[in-house]
Amino acid sequence: MTFKTIDRQSSINHLVNNFLTGDTMKKTVLLILFSFIAVPAFANEGRKIMEKNDALAEASSGSGESILVIIRGSSQEKKEFNSISKKYGKKTRSRITFTSPTRIEFLTWSSPGEDSQQWIKLSSGGVRKISSSDKDGAFVNSHFYYEDIGDRDIDDFDYKLLGSGKVGSDDVYKIESIKKTGTKVYSKSIVYVRKADYVVVQVDLYQGGKLTKILRNEAIETIQGIITPRKVTMERADGSGKSILYLKSIQYNSNVQDSLLKSEAL
Repeated sequence: MTFKTIDRQSSINHLVNNFLTGDTMKKTVLLILFSFIAVPAFANEGRKIMEKNDALAEASSGSGESILVIIRGSSQEKKEFNSISKKYGKKTRSRITFTSPTRIEFLTWSSPGEDSQQWIKLSSGGVRKISSSDKDGAFVNSHFYYEDIGDRDIDDFDYKLLGSGKVGSDDVYKIESIKKTGTKVYSKSIVYVRKADYVVVQVDLYQGGKLTKILRNEAIETIQGIITPRKVTMERADGSGKSILYLKSIQYNSNVQDSLLKSEAL
């Protein structure tokens, strides 16, 4: 079966160019489509909602092209990368290869009940493994942490339904999510699940009980049967900056070679 690549490079480039000139403020991706999924007396209801999110269609593999725009005050930096990912049962491996302006590569192995294993290959050619204590480090100088890159398993978190609300025009469930095991970069997350289709549209991220970052999934489309945000924003809660991920193209269930997802391949 042949899958058509969804490629809107010209329209995405136009969007990014407008953004950079100030005209427009606007379960992996990627791969990096960060799978913050949740559905929760209220704890059970939260879990049930998250199970419906977890049951949404997902691809067994994927490959894509993206643009990452990093904004701090008047400073703006644009990076481009390719990505691949593949599922092995409940485990996921993904690889990000930056093509401009840097040549950094990043490999993540995600497994239920464990901290993800991550390696970074620098432009100099050196490779180092990301330690658990570095999970709150900035991914390629962006507002995403290393912790934010990779897949998440529903059973690694406890859930509690806090109530209902709105994100923009969407009616949502508001669910508290707390990681049960492993390194806990975030003390808790508040996940906003759209009632219409159980898609996560926003995640509030707390550290030490304080709201520090907000993740937003936007420009959500269905591509090859997979619900996909074409724009993902991670913003500091204090307004000091944000990073925006634009998905230029994605092909799901593509032929991803296992050899490319091994640590020795870096």
